[in-house]
Amino acid sequence: MGCRGWPGNWNRRRVSVGLTSYTPPHGHDTMPGMMDNTTTRSAPNRFSRLLIAVLLLTILAACNLNQQQTIIVTATPDVTPTFTPEPAPTETPPPPPTPTIDPALVLQTGDNFLLNGYYENAVSTYQTVLNQDAPPQFAAPAAFRLGQAALREGLFSNAVSSLTTLIDQFPQDPNRAQAFFLRGDAYLGLSEWSAAIADFQQYLTMRPGLIDSYVHERIADAQLALGQTEESFASYASAVAANRTQVPLLALREKVAQVYRTASRPADAIAQYDAILETAENDPYRASMQLAAAQTLLDSGDLENGLARMQTVFDEYPATASAYEAMQVLLANEAELSNLAIGRVAFLYGDYERAIEALNTHSTEYQLDAIPAELHLMLGRAYREIGNSDAAVTAFQTIIDQYPQDPQFGEALLEQGRTRFLLGDIPAAIERYLFIADNYGYLAETAAEALWRAGYLYGTNDSPTESRQVFERLANEYPDTDQARSGLFLAASAAYNLNEIPRAEQLFSRLAATSTGAVQAEAYLWVGRLALQQGDDARAQEVLRLAIEAAPDGYYSARAQDLVENRAPFEPPASYRFQFDEATELATAEDWLRQTFGIEQEGALWPLSAALQADPRLIRGRELWAVGAFEEAEAEFTALLDAYRSDALSSYQLAIDLRSLAAYRFSIIGAANLITLAQQGTLEVPSYIARLRYPIYYLDVVMRVAQEREFDPLLMFSLIRLESLFDTYATAAAGEKGLTQVIPGTAEYIANQLQWPNYKHSDLFRPYAGITFGAYYLDEQLDRFENNVPAALAGYNAGPGRALDWLRLSGGDPDLFMTTITIDSTRSYVQLIYGFYNIYRALYGEP
Repeated sequence: MGCRGWPGNWNRRRVSVGLTSYTPPHGHDTMPGMMDNTTTRSAPNRFSRLLIAVLLLTILAACNLNQQQTIIVTATPDVTPTFTPEPAPTETPPPPPTPTIDPALVLQTGDNFLLNGYYENAVSTYQTVLNQDAPPQFAAPAAFRLGQAALREGLFSNAVSSLTTLIDQFPQDPNRAQAFFLRGDAYLGLSEWSAAIADFQQYLTMRPGLIDSYVHERIADAQLALGQTEESFASYASAVAANRTQVPLLALREKVAQVYRTASRPADAIAQYDAILETAENDPYRASMQLAAAQTLLDSGDLENGLARMQTVFDEYPATASAYEAMQVLLANEAELSNLAIGRVAFLYGDYERAIEALNTHSTEYQLDAIPAELHLMLGRAYREIGNSDAAVTAFQTIIDQYPQDPQFGEALLEQGRTRFLLGDIPAAIERYLFIADNYGYLAETAAEALWRAGYLYGTNDSPTESRQVFERLANEYPDTDQARSGLFLAASAAYNLNEIPRAEQLFSRLAATSTGAVQAEAYLWVGRLALQQGDDARAQEVLRLAIEAAPDGYYSARAQDLVENRAPFEPPASYRFQFDEATELATAEDWLRQTFGIEQEGALWPLSAALQADPRLIRGRELWAVGAFEEAEAEFTALLDAYRSDALSSYQLAIDLRSLAAYRFSIIGAANLITLAQQGTLEVPSYIARLRYPIYYLDVVMRVAQEREFDPLLMFSLIRLESLFDTYATAAAGEKGLTQVIPGTAEYIANQLQWPNYKHSDLFRPYAGITFGAYYLDEQLDRFENNVPAALAGYNAGPGRALDWLRLSGGDPDLFMTTITIDSTRSYVQLIYGFYNIYRALYGEP
């Protein structure tokens, strides 16, 4: 077998759009060596398959003596990444049987399987070490890690067996206490509650004061399952009394309150809800807890205090769903409520019929001067929601006629125009908006918004000349408003639609002169593009460099840089570099830290300070991470990073320390906090720090899928970074999971295409699975859009149908494509990945 060098054929995926002639435009900081993505994922049971993997590792190590090596960041704490040869993705004939295998190499292979999510493979690999009677320095970690891998795979009996081996045979091993915790979790998985309790209690004896709250909670859960109710209450009380970060503590109190409610102990449940209310700040959450407390009292027969709490929810949190639920209870118990308050709560909840009834009733009960303008505004909007536009206009007109000095006056004017727009009467809407601008100029915010809406409606209804004129008027009359800046861009776009190139350039230049940040960068980008179109290369270069400087890490800077270098969007580098002189670059980074932040500390800066080492959030987080309690650990790390976000040195130290744990998301956040404090762009700081913010974790997996599917691996890293920040356990509201955040429906489709056996959506929490699924779908979009990467990314995010429509409207021009995307989140998605990709190319690409 020949030695495989670094891929050089990624140009098959070069973006095809390039810098074509214009068509008219519109106006928040991750392989198996033994299987491919269509074969079974079950662990290899034959010893020869492990020998294949180990032999391949050995061969690659020898081959790479004179080549670059793949950086694989392991979960073993270290200052810099550990360099591990990449397991080959193809099968080779098995070698002759060998009496023993180097246990260090086998452990390394198992660690790679464990990190990448091949848990069954990891179990088999670690078992090999145990089967060959390896020395204790290898057998003990193999038993411990086998337990970790088996737990993640759900092989609870295997986990119990291997952890028992460690506990019984290696009594001096430093991981023995954690082995008791892990075995306790395995017993929970087997519903062996008493055994679990015993192991957790043993852990507390051996390592008291670290994560006591989380351990007592597990003990209480097991006791409750055994029917030991009183004992569970005592354990839950111990869990609450021990230390944990605020957010998980609130969640624990909520859980304990529910347990007390189920056990008919309302006073204890109320005590937990009240403790939550003492510290919680989020209004919807506070409302839900107050509502739960109220319902607890009502269920216990305490009508008076229960209704009093319901009244509190109704009065103090009218914009929440809990307020509407409380209102229903109060009305059912014949409580006296103001019709105005009923109307407000019903309107905010979306019960427009009830809102209209209550608001109209209130208006008949009081004189006009006692009725707030807010009532008529809500009444008009509610009528509009149920389709009664005439009544809506009348309600808004009441404010205009009767409340000329009220703060709601300007809003009522705009709502009349919006009502006509929603009816589809665009000319009447435009007429109303222009009437507002002509007659109510003293209401600057209202008039500016009216002009913007009029200009926008002209522009989206085939009247570019009128659109440009209105937007120019807006910029002249209200130059310091956000509407004016947006209008200037749309006016410039309208001028371009009319082929009025000099006027378009003038307007874009004016926008650049009156704005900052990304808006300024976008304006300079367009000025530069117009200069290129007219053949004025010197002017174009000058202005494009201003775009680069205006927002260094953003999309417009990245796009301008591509134009300066005459480079197509997402054009891959000639080659890749994933090996660096880490020691030298670390020293350079720490010199920069001293100079930038005035740090006088002598010696290496990366080791954790005494304050960080003693911080209970870090102590708890690291211990929780070690025992696989990742969700709980993440809560601790989040609180820790937030506490030190204004401390540059601590952010740097945490970025390195958390990387060593494979807590990648939090390492990236620490690095981002550091760069933000430096007030520099990512590519302006030392590359060692920049790579902390834009890492290449799971490199072996990404390189495998990139080679299989023939696309640029840096594109995959950019997508993973945006989707999940390399958090393999990431989950979003629509059910997206894993490194590439594939939604359930799409994941089922991909699993069928890959013939993935026994697919479960939780499979995507495995790094290799998340990457494999995301790569498949990305590759499908790249094929569909003929390697037009921006369009493929839009299809990945919003669906291929929409992306096809946007691509047709843009005529294939990459900058116009961005303007045709009608979903703001999708436009931002594509632009962010564009910016990320350019940073990755600068950090890891060779010219």
